[in-house]
Amino acid sequence: MRTIHVAFPANLPQRCVPLLVSAIYLWSPTCQAEENTMPPDYYFQEIPVVLTASRLSQPLSETPSAMTVIDRKMIKASGFRTVPDLMRLVPGMYVGFADANRPVVSLHGSTDEYSRRMQILIDGRSAYLPPFGGVNWADLPLQVEDIERIEVVRGPSSASHGTNSFYGVINVITRDALAQTGTSVSVTGGDVSDASARFGKAGETFDYRVSAGILSSRGIDNAILNDHNRTRIFNFRSNYHPDATDSLDVQLGSSKGEHGLGIAGRPEDAFRETASKSNFLQAGWRHVWPGSNESKLTYSYTDRNSLDPHLCVDSGQCQDSSPFIAAQGFTRQEVYSQRNELELQNTHQTSDSNRLVWGGRVRHDYAEYPLYLGRPYALNSWQIFAHDEWRITPAAVLNIGTMLEDNGTGNRNNSPRASLNYHFTPQHTIRIGASTATRSPAMGEMYMDAQNTVLGGAYVQPLAPLKPERIISKEIGYLGEFRSLGITVDARVYADQVTDMIYVDKYPLLTAADSFKNLISAEYRGVEATIRYHWNERRSFLVANYAHQQASASLGSYPTQYFSTSDLLPPTVGANVRYFYQTELLDQFSQIVPTDSASLLLSHQFSGNWQFSAGYYWRNPVRVSNVSPDVTHENTLRRLDLRIAKTIRLDQGRSTELALVVQNATQNNYTKYGVVNEIANVLFTRRSWLTATLNF
Repeated sequence: MRTIHVAFPANLPQRCVPLLVSAIYLWSPTCQAEENTMPPDYYFQEIPVVLTASRLSQPLSETPSAMTVIDRKMIKASGFRTVPDLMRLVPGMYVGFADANRPVVSLHGSTDEYSRRMQILIDGRSAYLPPFGGVNWADLPLQVEDIERIEVVRGPSSASHGTNSFYGVINVITRDALAQTGTSVSVTGGDVSDASARFGKAGETFDYRVSAGILSSRGIDNAILNDHNRTRIFNFRSNYHPDATDSLDVQLGSSKGEHGLGIAGRPEDAFRETASKSNFLQAGWRHVWPGSNESKLTYSYTDRNSLDPHLCVDSGQCQDSSPFIAAQGFTRQEVYSQRNELELQNTHQTSDSNRLVWGGRVRHDYAEYPLYLGRPYALNSWQIFAHDEWRITPAAVLNIGTMLEDNGTGNRNNSPRASLNYHFTPQHTIRIGASTATRSPAMGEMYMDAQNTVLGGAYVQPLAPLKPERIISKEIGYLGEFRSLGITVDARVYADQVTDMIYVDKYPLLTAADSFKNLISAEYRGVEATIRYHWNERRSFLVANYAHQQASASLGSYPTQYFSTSDLLPPTVGANVRYFYQTELLDQFSQIVPTDSASLLLSHQFSGNWQFSAGYYWRNPVRVSNVSPDVTHENTLRRLDLRIAKTIRLDQGRSTELALVVQNATQNNYTKYGVVNEIANVLFTRRSWLTATLNF
């Protein structure tokens, strides 16, 4: 894959960015004369083929939305052990850590521990679980070594993947069963301690892959955070293909983790050991009809349960100096959530110039969270989708699609999308697109009934039914190949408008309890660019990303007690509420996205089977959306990661690799995500580990 995106300098004036994009467009058709003479069958061969944007197999130059592809070479070169860290290679993506067990990943300032506005898929299977609509990253039954690539849609994609695909989609695509032949074993020691083994075999009609491992880390700062972790992971994938028309793919896996939790000096967040367990099953049947049309029927099941043995439910009692009173403030919390999905998808080549994909899905969600919801809840929802790709001329491709969905709470949403991709030459494309998306309220927002302080205070259910959030996104993108230089450029400018955003409703009943309401209208504007450069017979590469973002917000409607003059709660409720929204939301909304951010990943293959890579990650200060002004913001991120590896070839096709990874090699320590100062001031310091891998 040779894909490049232009990385604009961090100090580039904002007014110059659109001019630079235009200059690229005007210059590109003429700068490489030989590119215009390529035969038709060479059309964008260097551009990766992706699946996530429209559910159709398309070259990146013909997708309806901007995308980033993180392939196996990039995954290995980065030295990262987790999917959240890999998102640092996506322009405009925010990555933070509440602690080593609780990553935070988001686009466009949706920055809290629940990535409610960004869809997370694993082989097309939703990783979201009720009741909060988030992803428990530490529990995913997935090892980085089993990932083939990650496709990230950087824009609304409800037309293809439904609610939660609001700001974008992350689709983790794992390796096929036949990709693992033989056995490999690896051991890691240092600031992390991992061990894994995988083996597989490809047969005439049956392929399988098995992987198992233990991932453990001592955490970020054991003096302040009790955030060590240890997770055991098992994963199995098989494919039965008796003939050329039918195949059955089965995946199953589980994870079992023990995670430390707690903050030093805060008795209401005492040091303790928590446990969690996750399971999944996914079975998909694929049939190819005459004319290369195909149908896919997929069933998936995911569940998770966790136990916190010492959770504070009354912060006043937990902080009391009397051991007897303090003990009454804690309780044991066990929670459980489950998701079942059944999906049918059909793909038709309706003519030489037209392809259509359509289908539907039904979903059942279930959650037991006694301290949050009061009682178990279940939701049944359905979705119907269709997407059409029409090649109007050899140079022009039109993508249109929509999804109709019923979220199970009385709301039906329609999310249309359209884009036109025009190839000025076979190697230079402009994309103009508009898309809409919705986000249905999560169970926790609709049914929260928490008469405790687990989430910082008590909650009651909304006084009025919540509506789905809505977004309208517009973008202009450019994708260009400069083959003689080994360079690919991908850039876009965008503007997103969000309405009916759900936010906390302070004191709706004139009591100390909060709720949720459709309150906020927001606007996001920005430019993103990526450049990829390959050399050394494509064994070495450089990937550079840059993003400039702006965010603004206003109250689309008013909190329930915004104009209240009641004195039931001192000070006067209305004044108190107005002060909260001005200082906690409106005054700091522009800070929830870093104005400028960039990343660079360099990998070079030396002679003698030595490989060296370096990743540099830079981001302006940021104050994420659920952090109060009195909490320290995250300072400037300047981080250099290094990886050096040596591969030794043995006899009979065996090999071994030794790899050293050093994160934050220059010890440029930076503050991280935190909703209280005790953890917001914790520094991310240098970390390192050595991995030995044997393949046989």
